[in-house]
Amino acid sequence: MKNASQNNKPGHITKGDIFDDLGFSPGETLESKIKADIWQALMKHIEQRGFSQAYLVTRLKAHQPDVSNLLKGKISKVSITKLIQFAGRLNLDARIKVTASRAEKNATTLNVSIPKARKNKPELIHA
Repeated sequence: MKNASQNNKPGHITKGDIFDDLGFSPGETLESKIKADIWQALMKHIEQRGFSQAYLVTRLKAHQPDVSNLLKGKISKVSITKLIQFAGRLNLDARIKVTASRAEKNATTLNVSIPKARKNKPELIHA
């Protein structure tokens, strides 16, 4: 019989990216990371201001189930486009920075941003 300390050992240790270990393609991994970054910034903003779900339905111009999915972290049910729209409706700037992979050393960087004409607003930046 195993003792308690042996039962608490993890069955698998991730040696790199959890998405790689779960079998996601590079494209799926990138999409999931971008969604997670945007979602975290949105949730930080929402929590800091104490917005209620009812307020967010109106402010985000979204259906209640979409706001519920956002607040519960069910980001697989929300597109990147919708998350960026939510950011804009909360007066946040959203920027996506596209760069060559780390494997390519002498690559150029393409920056794509659509800044709003507001000052001193939080930004969402994914690098």
